[in-house]
Amino acid sequence: MRKQIASFLLIAAVVVWGIWCGGQYFNEARVIPKKLSNPPESVAAYNAIPMNGELPFFFPGNPLIFLMSLAAAIAAWRWARRSRKWLVLSTVIGFGVSLALILYLAPLIWSIDLGLETTPATEIIARADAWKFGNRIRLIVEMLGFVCSVVALRVWSAEIVETGEIRNEV
Repeated sequence: MRKQIASFLLIAAVVVWGIWCGGQYFNEARVIPKKLSNPPESVAAYNAIPMNGELPFFFPGNPLIFLMSLAAAIAAWRWARRSRKWLVLSTVIGFGVSLALILYLAPLIWSIDLGLETTPATEIIARADAWKFGNRIRLIVEMLGFVCSVVALRVWSAEIVETGEIRNEV
């Protein structure tokens, strides 16, 4: 039963990573070009768009990739052999990305949004450029984390099948 829970958590980690990376790709491809095309004017125009029913995405979603990867690693650790390095990589990347977002990128984008009235345009532009660069690096690292989670699940599944430890019980 514990191996099945570990398998479920590994699948859930892959799904969470995939949803997160898809959202971040959309952010990079569609949101950022609109919001940061000509700061500070484009930021003010983007922020003026009504966002009724908007759900928080960054803080519930970003730590979730780390927490799900950590739960999967803990649950599978006892039986994992070859998949351990992939479990660790996925978890460490999730933790690092969460820290980067919480400690650097989120405060940077908020400083752009909240400083429109008081911050010089040159400073807003510099912050926007720094945020775009940092966000692209984060997206690349997140895609790597997603790949690591997929490889972890694949290697874990092969390990379990090879040992014959999970049987199809109907």
